[in-house]
Amino acid sequence: MSCAEFYKCYDFNDEWYLVEMILDVPSSQIHWSEIVVPEKGVEKSSWQCAYMEQYLSSDGREKICGTYCEPDEDIKPCRVAFFIYKGAGTILHTPYGDFILDGSDGTPERLRRVVEFE
Repeated sequence: MSCAEFYKCYDFNDEWYLVEMILDVPSSQIHWSEIVVPEKGVEKSSWQCAYMEQYLSSDGREKICGTYCEPDEDIKPCRVAFFIYKGAGTILHTPYGDFILDGSDGTPERLRRVVEFE
């Protein structure tokens, strides 16, 4: 059974997708290194993984802690956002299920205002 209550992949720019998820797990149990894009012929340790992971408020309108930081207290469910490089592949593999990376929608303004990107 999937622990993902919500998943959306946005077209952030020419090179990156912005992924937003609501996960029905405590924030302390998210293992970012297990959120990857498998690539044929590439060692698993070199697969693209979540980049610039950020925890958001339940409505997705503000960050609840700094980029790469964990919330001070466990939250569940938790809303997260992170980036995936477009050249990596088309399937996002996570402990919460596999998802298609399509970026068919542009990034909502609420996310453009709050997510940090380098």
